[in-house]
Amino acid sequence: MQKTVFHFIAATILAGLAALDPCISVGQEKEPSSDRILIRAKHIYSNNGAYGEKGEVYICDGKIKLVGPSIDVPGPLTVLEVDSLMPGIVDAYSSLGLSGGTSEVSREVTPEFDTYSAIDWSSRDFAEAVDEGVTTAQVVPATESVFSGLACIVKTAGNSGERTVAASGNAVLAVCSDPTSRNRARSRPEGIYMRQPTNRMGVVWIIRSSLSRVRSDGTVDGAVPMSTELLKEILDGKRQSLAISRTDFDIRSALDLGDEFGFKPIIYGGDEVYRIIEEFKKRDGKVVYTALARSAASNRGSEGTALRWNVPGKLIEAKVPFCLAGESLLDQARFAHRFGLTHEQALAAITSRPADILGLSNRVGSIEAEQDADLVALSGDPMQPTSNIHWTMISGKIYGNDKSKQ
Repeated sequence: MQKTVFHFIAATILAGLAALDPCISVGQEKEPSSDRILIRAKHIYSNNGAYGEKGEVYICDGKIKLVGPSIDVPGPLTVLEVDSLMPGIVDAYSSLGLSGGTSEVSREVTPEFDTYSAIDWSSRDFAEAVDEGVTTAQVVPATESVFSGLACIVKTAGNSGERTVAASGNAVLAVCSDPTSRNRARSRPEGIYMRQPTNRMGVVWIIRSSLSRVRSDGTVDGAVPMSTELLKEILDGKRQSLAISRTDFDIRSALDLGDEFGFKPIIYGGDEVYRIIEEFKKRDGKVVYTALARSAASNRGSEGTALRWNVPGKLIEAKVPFCLAGESLLDQARFAHRFGLTHEQALAAITSRPADILGLSNRVGSIEAEQDADLVALSGDPMQPTSNIHWTMISGKIYGNDKSKQ
């Protein structure tokens, strides 16, 4: 009789909990549930607790619910066993899926350019990013215009309606020589490239004159109304700006413009930030560092910047907030580890640090309760070049190379 009463009470409690939390299963289900997953890892690599130790992760409805050394949850669920588990990689500077033009080149001031509307969601770029462990990416417009447009943040796989993180995000400024590409002056107009700027002084002049006009009378010559509103949002601090700057003098120019007009841009590129690292620290700068990317290694930009392999280590020493960005991010982290970063620092540079810079630390970048179930399973230590990615999980669904693990 006592056992019967006990069982009745326990069943009643579980039923009540199940009504509040669909992740608690008490029904007659006997088949494993694809929405309820338990991952048992020999090693968990994250930055919010024990690093590289054995553990388990319980996932329900695309969210991490529990993390611990041993988890016991009622009801049927899918169990996955992996060697190593790390958070999904966050790429803060990508051009994934952009098609039909990556920027508006008919005018110099085009902050209204909508990167989100230019994305081809079926692009092979996304599949390749998933295979490299990237789960979240900020897609940034090209920099042929001084005010280049709006970045957006997306998941690299999943149902089309669930992949958008931020459709209208950071405003992009090209404080570099990129907007001068192909421009010509002092001859009769023959096309859209007969325009300013033709040098980096012209780039700075356009930024300063545009913001000054908006501040003084609320208009910009030749700009559409939406452009003016977006520039006002930058000045009012309602929209974060990011400045594409690689050389030390361009980085300083971007920070000076921010000081002059009352906003603080995040520096993207940052190849030569090491030349002014103490000044950068004093000015509370943040940098999304792209110089370790493969494309950057072969192309130092039109300015021909001077590369130093140990810049991430110098940024750590100076306690400057930064992350790595661009393609082959796991390889970048491994390279940075070789040149001065610890295991945890290198991993954070492609997971928790970019998540923090993008304002997404409450959703992605680590392995903890209530985070999105964005995870990467590997054959060994993520910082070892011999470790391979088995699969990538995005919002609780598995994608990637090892289909047998689904």
